[in-house]
Amino acid sequence: MLHYTFFELLGIIVAGFVAWQLKMPKIKSTHKQDVYISGVLGMLIGMKLPVLLSYGFSSDFIFNGKSYMGGVLGAFLGINLYKLLIHQTQSSFGGRFVIPLAIAVGFGKIGCYFNGCCGGHFIIPIQLVESAFQFLMAGLLYLFYKKSNRIDLLFPIYLLSYLMMRFIVEFIRTEPRLIGAFTIYHLLALIFIPVLVVILWRRRHA
Repeated sequence: MLHYTFFELLGIIVAGFVAWQLKMPKIKSTHKQDVYISGVLGMLIGMKLPVLLSYGFSSDFIFNGKSYMGGVLGAFLGINLYKLLIHQTQSSFGGRFVIPLAIAVGFGKIGCYFNGCCGGHFIIPIQLVESAFQFLMAGLLYLFYKKSNRIDLLFPIYLLSYLMMRFIVEFIRTEPRLIGAFTIYHLLALIFIPVLVVILWRRRHA
């Protein structure tokens, strides 16, 4: 548990430093505070819902067990539902956060490895595979942003790539199977991948 906490804190510190160094454009919206609240509420619900659907309710459900994939999808859904309410569906709010987020999760997954959680059925260290993916995406997204200056594409590219990676590695992760060989995370990926493809296409051709 000590290793897990150390790498989570390290990830937060490094991510904060990277965000400060990047100095990406801030949200220009009169609804900025509401956007943050929508994202946080969606994240809090999302990080618990897949755990509940996979394992059911238990006495330690409130304090233990959280899903990064559920959290990031919950934040994505919460923000986009709010954007529908304020009629700003073309606005992009996640691009400035995604590179630091990937770095923080990369360190967090190293903590998962030492903690012995979020692993797989075989000798492949799934946590380290996911960590390497996060660091690689942070680097690729930075290069893409420097070349294109398209901050609006960063978050959907990251989330689409993450869901595709997660769909593959989920087959050997130690998660309850809901339908055949599929876990709840397989099903979430199948639902959200087409949505993100459409979002990317629309923003790319806007």
